[in-house]
Amino acid sequence: MSETNNTSQRQRRTGFLKKILVIVVAVLSVLVVLGLMLYSTGRQAARQMICGANLSRLGQAMAAYANDTGRGSYPAPDKWCDLLLGGDYAGGKCVFVGPAPGAGGCQYAMNPNCEPNSPPDIVLLFETKGGRNRSGGPEILTTDNHGGKGCNVLFNDGGVKFIPTDKLSKLKWKVEGSNNERNAK
Repeated sequence: MSETNNTSQRQRRTGFLKKILVIVVAVLSVLVVLGLMLYSTGRQAARQMICGANLSRLGQAMAAYANDTGRGSYPAPDKWCDLLLGGDYAGGKCVFVGPAPGAGGCQYAMNPNCEPNSPPDIVLLFETKGGRNRSGGPEILTTDNHGGKGCNVLFNDGGVKFIPTDKLSKLKWKVEGSNNERNAK
């Protein structure tokens, strides 16, 4: 009988250890998934911050250019990168390239409808696919750099904000009643 009791105890202990092992593996799996989610979220937040800092610096460069040229206007939309770099306003090429993997050239574009005297909430610079001296509007804006969740935008007042995808349609691209808007119709 004692041999039967020992076998029975061993089987119970083995069953208990198997249950503990399954629980430990399940907990570790959950922790790994949570860790990967936090890592991904942290990388995404870092990308947003780097991109926002680049746009902020480019906004300062645009304002300095407008002030220094005496014309009170931003660089020509088809040469804006070249003019900021040539006048050493931007402080180097690195501010033109965001943290998006594999993108080349400048990852930002200029809204040609924005001037220094435009309202503060008009889009000045925004994220786009790589290219140099790009200008345009919402048709070239991209959310790809942030996993489709939105993009950073520099407004005419110098403020930078991450705009979620569902709010992008609310951005202002033209001054209402301006010559640009009348000519577009």
